[in-house]
Amino acid sequence: MKIETATFRTSALDLEACPPSWQPEFAFVGRSNVGKSSLINMLTGKKELAKTSSVPGKTQLINFFDINKTWSLVDLPGYGYARLSKAKQNDFNINVSGYLTGRENLKHVFALVDSRMEPVEGDLAFY
Repeated sequence: MKIETATFRTSALDLEACPPSWQPEFAFVGRSNVGKSSLINMLTGKKELAKTSSVPGKTQLINFFDINKTWSLVDLPGYGYARLSKAKQNDFNINVSGYLTGRENLKHVFALVDSRMEPVEGDLAFY
């Protein structure tokens, strides 16, 4: 499938703040700094569509991108970022879990892993 248009739609803190949608959604999840936002930019051919940073933890909200005006990519906050407080990490986990289990039009979740790193307990528990 060729991606002809890709636009940022909105951000949401949690499931309740997610926008209403009739479009199928495909979400990316994984550790902080695994490359979820970079992958979205690569797939869409837009280098600055999803915000990226060399510092882990840049994505702190659930970000929605409209693709070809018919489906959406969703960039989820990463997990496992050590510089955040345990409470903030827990909030991310709760918000991501709420989205993954409660979003009716979520069609597929892509779990990204860094093959150079051994999985940690958090990775295994999440998957």
